[in-house]
Amino acid sequence: MKPNKIQNSLSQRLDTTLKDSHDMKAFGMGTLASMATKERYVRFTTSLYGVYSTMENELDKCCGHSSNPNPAGAEQNSIKYHNSPVAFFWKRHSEILRRAELLRGDISALTELGSGYDHDESSHSQATLQYINAIKEAGAQDRADGSGRLLGHVYTRYLADLMGGQVLGTPTRLALRLDKGMPQQYSFSFPTDRKAYVESIYRDFNECGKIMNDENVLLEEVVEEARGAFRHNIEVYSEEPIITDSVLGLKNIVSGYMFHN
Repeated sequence: MKPNKIQNSLSQRLDTTLKDSHDMKAFGMGTLASMATKERYVRFTTSLYGVYSTMENELDKCCGHSSNPNPAGAEQNSIKYHNSPVAFFWKRHSEILRRAELLRGDISALTELGSGYDHDESSHSQATLQYINAIKEAGAQDRADGSGRLLGHVYTRYLADLMGGQVLGTPTRLALRLDKGMPQQYSFSFPTDRKAYVESIYRDFNECGKIMNDENVLLEEVVEEARGAFRHNIEVYSEEPIITDSVLGLKNIVSGYMFHN
């Protein structure tokens, strides 16, 4: 049986959020709108960079290391990192899943800042900042009590990248007339193939559930965090006008295909 079909497993519970919390219209139109102009795409990608860089930093902290360590802090000693569900998952998948530096590279290539681009939270939109704060709160709570709330954020972002995001690379490149190899954010190096790797993700989600003793309350905390993450994504994807820009983005894709054929 596939891991996400096992009744009451963490994977199966997380998949329920695709039905009750995932707004395909907002995600689809928001993505198309980001292709309206290069400037629009940079703003959108900057928001995603803020989300991913924050999430990956929080995940790193849950493994006992971070780019901004605080050895004297109480939370460093609050749990044994190696026994936490978040640490278990991230140590197995961080090398393949990390997106922040790829997003940073895309932004650098499309702006005058070049390699000098740096993350400045104060420049983010309100919707992005709220999303970032939710990730930070989940990470702090996970480190305080050994829970797995960050796994809800992992599911919402990385599974979207693995399941559908990869097909966006070529349309984005054609719509915005980007150089070959751009954008980088959709590039993955799988140990076998994508389908097998996704199944390993689901399998390890279930292992994380076992680390939490499959306690209903703890698993539902992860699921609720995923629902909240979907809501934050909807706000980020739709905070700029998307109807007109999504039409323009679609036109850019069509003209891009015609230009390259």
